[in-house]
Amino acid sequence: MKDLQLNKLIDNATTVSYSIGKIDKLISQQLSEALLEVGVSLPQFTMLSNLHLHGEMANAKLASRSFISPQASNQIVKTMEERGWISKSDDPNHGRILLIALTPEGQEVYEKCKIKSMGFESRMLAGLPAENVLMLKATVQRMISNLK
Repeated sequence: MKDLQLNKLIDNATTVSYSIGKIDKLISQQLSEALLEVGVSLPQFTMLSNLHLHGEMANAKLASRSFISPQASNQIVKTMEERGWISKSDDPNHGRILLIALTPEGQEVYEKCKIKSMGFESRMLAGLPAENVLMLKATVQRMISNLK
């Protein structure tokens, strides 16, 4: 009887996929607004974050880790290079690849963005006990693993 009630509740509820899509859209919109206060787009912040976390890397890898196409990445990289946030250097192991790295100015911009993103994240998770946040993170990671 309990399983039947649970199945009925699940059948009548919004799907997890739909809910994730909705939260993704809200996160993109609201985090983008917060980042605009420091003059950075969400794709730029994502790239700055990846460079901060993983160090220098080629454009294709940076694009992949930032969830954008290499073509779109080219324009974002060009803009960030013009602003002095990143630098490019030859890959010592491959003559045709350029490595992209954060500059000190880029690191400063990243830090400002990180403060904005942490404020956003705190607002998004407000009212959730720490155990629930940890469980949510673990659940999302499991879902990602399941889909890879």
